[in-house]
Amino acid sequence: MLAKEQTKNRVAIAGQVKDAETKLALPGALVEISQMPEEFKNGLDLQALQYGKSWEKMLKRPDRTITATDGCFYFLDLPDGGYTLTVSLPSAGTRYGVANSERIQIVDSKNGKINWSDVGLNLNVANISKEKIV
Repeated sequence: MLAKEQTKNRVAIAGQVKDAETKLALPGALVEISQMPEEFKNGLDLQALQYGKSWEKMLKRPDRTITATDGCFYFLDLPDGGYTLTVSLPSAGTRYGVANSERIQIVDSKNGKINWSDVGLNLNVANISKEKIV
């Protein structure tokens, strides 16, 4: 009998989310891969079927994570291709808006080492109109 060997991609995206004004790290930010290669999307669709209704509520998934106390995040084992990240801070209510990264193109280094793409994301305070109510 032949043994199955799982193929792992040697590509990753890592970064840190900060407040755009204060430059302080933002723990608890939701970082999502919003645009991805078709191969990755097909894998996510299969996992969504496996997990059913709980899939959308999961905070930690291959395409979604929460920043650590230092604002850092990472995605591992990604296939080659272009990615776009979206970040928000739901726990802050409407204080912050949503930020998107520029398109990140990642490829396997082919030398056995993980090829990291480092991304910095800054969340701006949402534009809140202030009206004086008389």
